[in-house]
Amino acid sequence: MPAAAVHALVADDDPMLLALLEAFLQTRGYAVTACGDGLAALEQFERGGFNLLITDRNMPRMDGLALCRAVRARDAGRYVYCIMLTASDEEDTLVAAMEAGVDDFVLKPLRPAELGARLRAAERVLALEAGLAARNEELARAYAQLSRDLELARTLQLGQLPAPQSFDGLRFHGLFQTSSFVGGDVYDWFEPVPGWLAFHLADVSGHGVAAAMVAGNAMHLLRSAAEDVVRAAPEGQGPAALAAAIVAEANARFLRMNASDLYLTVAFGLVHIASRRGAVVRAGHPPPLLSAPGTAAFEPLGEGDVPLGMLPDIRWTAVEFALPPGARLALYSDGITECLDPAGEPFGEQRLRDLLAAHARSTPQQACQAVGEALRDWRGGTFDDDVTLAVLAAG
Repeated sequence: MPAAAVHALVADDDPMLLALLEAFLQTRGYAVTACGDGLAALEQFERGGFNLLITDRNMPRMDGLALCRAVRARDAGRYVYCIMLTASDEEDTLVAAMEAGVDDFVLKPLRPAELGARLRAAERVLALEAGLAARNEELARAYAQLSRDLELARTLQLGQLPAPQSFDGLRFHGLFQTSSFVGGDVYDWFEPVPGWLAFHLADVSGHGVAAAMVAGNAMHLLRSAAEDVVRAAPEGQGPAALAAAIVAEANARFLRMNASDLYLTVAFGLVHIASRRGAVVRAGHPPPLLSAPGTAAFEPLGEGDVPLGMLPDIRWTAVEFALPPGARLALYSDGITECLDPAGEPFGEQRLRDLLAAHARSTPQQACQAVGEALRDWRGGTFDDDVTLAVLAAG
């Protein structure tokens, strides 16, 4: 550390020794403030700016041990290197001083060569501390910038999700809670062509920025695959064949564009709006839950299959269903069922089904809010995985 960067506070009740110390330190280029006792030194210290303290052991009003303890108890914003002047080299004296926060000792009577060596050691320590502080400031600035970028990314990701929407009496609402700034879950609902309603909930393996970027790409990929497949389909083709073809096309496109080792599970559904007949494909995803009119019970729908992005030329199976007025369909991520309480018990599928059944007559928005509140109460803290739910109510 350059000597000019050292601001020394010196405390000694011997005026002659105090003057000698002040002159010696100034010849080294230090800024020096001299005080005749510990209490006066502490008052000066509280004004700030010091990184070196040289104090006598025995002084009136406040001795050197009390002064060092007081300095260590205060946040100076930097490390303060403490040197104690003492006429005793007994073990008890040195141990007491070190426990008070002293870094080094100089025995009286003072020898300039020894004092100079001790000061050079202090400069090395202070230089290391200053370098560490500078790097910490750089890290703090970088972290602040990263936090701003991640907050913007979160805003952009939330902006990609569809707003609550109704398609000729088919009403959607979603719940989206990430485990960090951004998440690897995504949901969507849209009309690939007039008369057809497509929807999905996808969960990318992993968490954080990479998973969020893949999730955003997957969302647009599924949308474009649905639009292209439905437009090109022969007239009269049913929702099951179309849904399976859409997932297969999405998988082929995902394999072409995905440069990472991430994959995604998807629950994808397609409904013919006029007939309310639909089909759902489970690509490695938890089962959609279907509630028929007149009953509050939610039952799992479909068989599990291979996630997207793992293998080419996979043929997925679609399971058909109907959405007459009063029916409900819920898609969810495993972040809900695998959410652990403080004792380590998972929330579980049955608890989710019971909660949805209890809100079967509520709006989709109210059902999503109820699940979100129940999960926060269950977890009792931040989530370890992204929590996502989409509820479709047929009116």
